[in-house]
Amino acid sequence: MTYPSALSPDEPAGTRPARDPQAPGTEPRSDDESRSDDARTADSQSPGPDAPVPQAQAASKPSDPEQPAPAAQPPGTEADRAPATSEPRTENQLRHLLGLEPLEWALPRALRIRGWVATAVVGVIAALTRLVGLSHPSTLIFDEIYYVKDSYALWTLGYEAQWADGSDARFAAGDFSGMSTEPSFVVHPQFGKWLLGLGMQVFGADSAVGWRIVPALAGILTVVLLARLTMRMTHSPVLAGLAGLFLAIDGVGITESRIGLLDVFIGLFATLAMYCLVRDREASRARLAKDLAGTPAAPRQLAPRAHLRPWLWATGATLGLACSVKWSGLYLLAVVGILVVVWDTSALRSVKAKAWFLEGLISRGFGDFIRLVPTALVVYVGLWWSWFAHDRSYKRGWAVEQIARSAEGTLGEAERMPYSWLPNALNDLIEYHRTIYTFHVGLGEHHPYEAGPAGWLLQWRPTSFYWPEGAELAGTNCGSDRCIQAITSIGNIPVWWAAIPALLVVLAMGIGGRDWRAWVPLAGYLGLYVPWFQYPDRTIFTFYTVAFVPFVVLVLTLALGQGMGMLKPVPGSREARAEELGLREGWIGPGLPAPRGLIARFLGAGDTHSRARGRWSPRRQRPQEPLGEQAPQQSAAQTARLDDGAPHASGHTATGVEASSALTKPADSSESAKAVGAVEESAQPEEPAEHAALTKPADSSGSAEAVGAVEESAQPEEPATADAQPEESAEGAAPSVPAEPADSSPTGLARVLRLTPEWTGVPTWRLRNEGVLLTVLLMTLALSFAILWWPIWTGQTVSYTFWRMHMLLESWI
Repeated sequence: MTYPSALSPDEPAGTRPARDPQAPGTEPRSDDESRSDDARTADSQSPGPDAPVPQAQAASKPSDPEQPAPAAQPPGTEADRAPATSEPRTENQLRHLLGLEPLEWALPRALRIRGWVATAVVGVIAALTRLVGLSHPSTLIFDEIYYVKDSYALWTLGYEAQWADGSDARFAAGDFSGMSTEPSFVVHPQFGKWLLGLGMQVFGADSAVGWRIVPALAGILTVVLLARLTMRMTHSPVLAGLAGLFLAIDGVGITESRIGLLDVFIGLFATLAMYCLVRDREASRARLAKDLAGTPAAPRQLAPRAHLRPWLWATGATLGLACSVKWSGLYLLAVVGILVVVWDTSALRSVKAKAWFLEGLISRGFGDFIRLVPTALVVYVGLWWSWFAHDRSYKRGWAVEQIARSAEGTLGEAERMPYSWLPNALNDLIEYHRTIYTFHVGLGEHHPYEAGPAGWLLQWRPTSFYWPEGAELAGTNCGSDRCIQAITSIGNIPVWWAAIPALLVVLAMGIGGRDWRAWVPLAGYLGLYVPWFQYPDRTIFTFYTVAFVPFVVLVLTLALGQGMGMLKPVPGSREARAEELGLREGWIGPGLPAPRGLIARFLGAGDTHSRARGRWSPRRQRPQEPLGEQAPQQSAAQTARLDDGAPHASGHTATGVEASSALTKPADSSESAKAVGAVEESAQPEEPAEHAALTKPADSSGSAEAVGAVEESAQPEEPATADAQPEESAEGAAPSVPAEPADSSPTGLARVLRLTPEWTGVPTWRLRNEGVLLTVLLMTLALSFAILWWPIWTGQTVSYTFWRMHMLLESWI
């Protein structure tokens, strides 16, 4: 596709003669593309502060060539973004508007294989860090004295029971006689303890491996799930492996996967819920594009009816599992519900559905609520089945007692059942939950390792899980007079501290860049971290961070992906359209440095195209390609070529502008240099006019002439390959995949590390060596920290001096 030159304000729409698609120096174009050139508006440039407001171009080619242009509209209006047209939209055009790849697109086999290789490698690392030495220590430690014994009681009696004093040591030795049949007041739902008990059913209740094997497996699965989630969001095996590696070697994840606690299950189900949510976003938008295919943008169409959306049902069920472990999963359910409604509403807005706001907020919002909240509630209540089935469970029979006291006249007004119309069993459960809530909000006992959420991201006050006294260390040898064993949940400090500035980067991506991928980890922060700030007086601990550590790692991975250039723009986004324009105009691409941001330029990380190539900047310039017009196409032959092991330079199926821009590029670097030189030489005398034509709508015929001069100077330099006939596809002509340019191999550090498109998922010209260097340094620091702190995470026998050297902050002691 081509970007039409700006019309003069005095030039009527439709009077400019169309370029011959087969003329020398002109790339071949599809029929749809030729027909729609005059129908497009100049969507690319925003006027400067002193520029007059341009007249809007006609939405479609008028029948009368003398008809004047319509009245002007302010920039940034809906008509400016996407002109109204009565032409039917194709499914690919709608997918483009919704931020999806074309129908013909498929992740190349080379990337898929490498994505699974990266997942398998980090899965093995996670297994080693969580399974080696799992039986040490052999006694119940920290809150295992509650959860492990409750799990045994659940599997034995069907409900949690009270234990005699001194039962902890006897339990570890295989003596379970301390358990009574009296019900015990337990402040967390039962599901997490059912999971803990699975291991004891396999390895025995007297085995430390039995207490801890299921949390260890949950930690391993969380690493694998995070790698797959990252792969689906970024299509980059390198980033998927990076996310999995950081989580696999994090101290918070390692320590709590090796102890019989519950919080690691929340992290597992939270990660699984976000994976299902991302799958639902893809599937629901793809179905929306399919339903609206063939409809025009104007007049606006009613949104199609909602569908089953099994991935959203799965999200609700998974969040119900998280809530069934601990109530903290409830906040994530609320955040996910809001996020789904926002995504659905924005999708309807993108396709210009009629009454999109009300339809998304009310109709779609109600459907989202039904799929999420009642589903989670049914799962949650259903997992109390054992409590319902045993009359001796705690608070069972409470409603019957209240009814009897009411008949006797001894029941006070405040003690009456608020929901007497419900079955007695449900009233019992509600009363139990009221008692649990009262306990949680009133928990204010001082604990030496309590830590408020303000210091969690800094790992200011980690939790000490294990510190045996001198008598318990008799016979140990560490080569020193004083030996110790300690298990402390210190996170991998290079990862956690680097994730703090990374959080700012991802916030900018989500808010300023409107990148939906940023909101996946941000939802984890909002649902599992921010709510703890409302309990400033409650006794809470840093080890709660294991629930959202996957999202800390994902934030860091996305920020590093941006820095390395491995995070491609979302299809149809402002950044993607700017990148398409830069590729077509030759400002970026093979043999040219990747564009960099303000900070990188300030630090001197190489020249950028905003300086050297027409001052191109995706944030300051809106490309002329209107949303939804001529969405990128791809033929089946292209996919077959990639899947046969001959990937395009980008590492994925070439589509739309990427393929067509590659056709217009010279075959060798010398011709490319001549073409660029011709453009620069012709533009230098008219620098102000050229810059105005490329960065804002034309307000005079002189601007249009300047653009035309640039185009004409570049045309003679186009190679013969541009005259090749394109391969026909179902919806128009699509160019065949060109041979990979000779200058597209990695350079610098990326070349040393062999960061090819099959591993990065992006063309090599997008890689930024300074970002790669930063990532390598951070990964080296994280690996070194994991090796040095491994004895502190696993309770190895070390000297006191060794341990003291590892306490970098006084607050860790």
